[in-house]
Order: sequence, then C-alpha cells, then structure tokens
Amino acid sequence: MTKFQKQMLTIAAAGALTAVTALPALAFENEFHGTYNFNTIFSNYNDGNSGNFTPTRDKLKTNNYFEQRVRLQYIAKASDDLKLVTQFEIDNQFGKSTATTATSNKTNGVGLDADVVNIEVKHAYLDFNVGKNFNTKLGIQPYKDTVKGIFLDADIPAVMTTTKLGAYTLGLGFTRYNDDGVGRVGDRNTDVFMMDNTFAFNKDTKATFSYYFNADYTSALGDSAKLINTFALGGQTKIAGVDLSGFAAMQAGHQKNGAGFGKSTNYHGWAANVAAKANVGPGAARLGFLFTSGNNSDDAGHNKGWQGATNSTSSTTNVQSYNESGLIILARNTVNSPANTDQYIRRNITNIALAYLGYDAKLTDKFNLDGGVGFAWAPSSADAPVDTKIGKRNASDFMGTEIGLTAGYQLYKNLKLQAQAAYMVLGGYYKNSSTNTSGDPENPYTARLQARYSF
Repeated sequence: MTKFQKQMLTIAAAGALTAVTALPALAFENEFHGTYNFNTIFSNYNDGNSGNFTPTRDKLKTNNYFEQRVRLQYIAKASDDLKLVTQFEIDNQFGKSTATTATSNKTNGVGLDADVVNIEVKHAYLDFNVGKNFNTKLGIQPYKDTVKGIFLDADIPAVMTTTKLGAYTLGLGFTRYNDDGVGRVGDRNTDVFMMDNTFAFNKDTKATFSYYFNADYTSALGDSAKLINTFALGGQTKIAGVDLSGFAAMQAGHQKNGAGFGKSTNYHGWAANVAAKANVGPGAARLGFLFTSGNNSDDAGHNKGWQGATNSTSSTTNVQSYNESGLIILARNTVNSPANTDQYIRRNITNIALAYLGYDAKLTDKFNLDGGVGFAWAPSSADAPVDTKIGKRNASDFMGTEIGLTAGYQLYKNLKLQAQAAYMVLGGYYKNSSTNTSGDPENPYTARLQARYSF
C-alpha cells in the first residue's frame, strides 16, 4: 500500500468515525405515551351521551352501562427544537350500536366479536422553536384559556405562537373551527383570535391579561356576523401557604339582525372567580366561587349572558370547562369525564353562580379520599323551568346542592382504581317542573367505578 493510499484510508476512517459519532444527534427520537380509562356507571341521568342535563322527570330508573376510552400518543422528535406530536382516541360503549352517522365516522359501540372501525385524530401538530424565545405550534392541538376554561377549553385546529422575554410571555393564536362549506370557502366560518399576556413576578406570583375575539360568520342571514370581544384580567399568588387565584372578565359584542326583523343584538356578558387552596393535615382544603352571567334582559336586542366560544349554528358546545371545583354533576369537569359520558347541569359554563368547598385527603401513599360540596344559583331565572302548578316560571334562582365523594387506590405506579359518587338536592329553581307529574323532578345521582392506566 502506497503512502498516498494509507493517507486516504486514514482520512476515510476518520470521516466514518466522525459520522458515526454524529448520528445520535441527527437521529429521531420516538416517544410513545397513552392512557386507558374504564368507566362503569350507575345513574338516573347519565345515559352515555354528552350535553347539558336539565332535570325534567321523576320516578327515573337507574341506567347501567360500561364504557372505555383509549388515547395513544406518538411524538417524532427531530431535536429539542422540532417535533411532530400526534394523538389518537378510541371510544367504546359496551354493546352499543356501532352504526355511524352522516356527520361522523366515529363509532361509539362494541359488541360481539368486536369488529368495529373506531379511531379519531385528537392531536396532530408541528411544534418548533425559532431561536431561544419563540415557539410555534401548527395543527390540531389542545388549548385552554386563562379564565380556567370557561371560554375555550378544547382541541382546535390552530396556529399558536409563544414569545418569552424574561418574565413576560406573549401568546398569540388563531383557530378556525367551523367552515360550513356553503358558497365561498372561508366565507361562512367561525374564527377565534387569542392573545394571552403573562407576567411572572416570581415563582408563586403571576398576572395575566387576555383578549379573545370570536368572529362567527356562519349565519345564513347575510350581513349578520356575531362578533364577541372578551377581555380578561387574572392572576395567582401564594400567601402564608395559601394558593390564591382568580379572574374577572367582560364581554362586548353585537350581531346585526340577531334579534330578527332587522333588529341587532348587543352582547354584554361577564364572569368572575376567586379560589383558595391550602395544605391542612394529610391533605388539601379548597374553596372557591365562580360567576358567569345569564341573560336576564327582557329586550331581545340586549343579551347579558356569558358567551363561550361557539357559532350560531349550534347553541350547545363542548368547548368549556371548570375543573377547579372538583364537582361531578353541576358544572363540566373534564377530569371527571374519563370516557364518553359528559353530562352536566351546566355543560356550557354560563348562567351559573357556583360556590364550593372540599377536602382532598392523601391517607396513605396509595389511598386518597376526596370530598366536596357545591351550591349553585342561576343569575338569570328568565329561562327557569315552569312551575306546572301555577303555570309560571319559577322565581327561585337556587338550583341546588351537590355532594360528591371520590376514593382512589394506586394499585400500581401506572394504574389507579377509583370509585366516585355524587348526589344533587334540587332547589326551588326546579320546583314542580316535572314533565310527567305535577311534582318535583327527581334529584340526579351518579356512581362510577373506574380504572385509569397511563404510560
């Protein structure tokens, strides 16, 4: 071998060694995560569906059914600055019909031999950084507002950016979650523009100011877009071992011809919250209050109710939540909706004043016992149920009292077994409003046995 050949061989070997050394930095990292939730329900109002539940009947029999939800997440990570995040969901109710609908390919049932096609895309977005302070997420992704979810808490197709400048963080985003395809694409659609400003004074204290613009062009009445501006100021801190948080929010907007006959509707809703949590004994005590306005206006041209992100083609949405209360019946709590069942007195978080207190006890390393009680009023009784004995709407705003209890046992590191029960004593808001008798509707209750696995 000549001297030149030896030199070339040495150079080639060094190049190969350099390439092999660099491979780990260039290779993709594959991450897999997921959850499995099993839910057995005994309830006189839960029936496997989702939506707002209004007590209207008495002498109800107990429903009993089984359901499960599987979520599988795959992340393709090219580097710390670039990754693709995907998550898929499988929902089943044991024995339910597996027929699909014209508007969805989702099948919620599983029967004999279990041959069903049932998988949904929950998340699919690109997450990348530009420099050290700017992040962008493109695609179907989770988003929760700074007002604890009462405006928008959902998976949305969106473009979201986050800019961090020291203690200040600016979040800007846009979602188009409805485009009915009638006429010109991008014409009759529903958009939300989001701006979240956060300033962290220290690790325990921060303040937020947010602005959300909900532009709904789905109405078929021509120039009658529903435009709602939401302004919110909030914050959290810790004083003497007590975690405090809260917010205040107001809305202003209008819709041409919203009241019909050429008359416009003006919107002026508002919301407020305060909450406290402190470690006491073997657990944590919590209490709080939430207010979202209802429409108590006699004028069709003035709506005072709190407006969550929605569109004019649907008065019922599933994009709001209030998890902080820990309640099971009164207001939507996504933590207590491990599978398909998602029914609440206020699934849409509007027209409710809610006071609650609870205690979450960690009795051992594996066993916890959480309890709570909630009291609810309707700020507006304009749409209260009708008292059939007098033929008028009930004058009382008191909706009722919920009592709930959750017991959990951590069988393994990744598997938790849980039992839940909740009962609500209805108030005067529902007096004599049963549709099948002249008496009161039956108090709603639910009991659940759950298994929750995560990896």
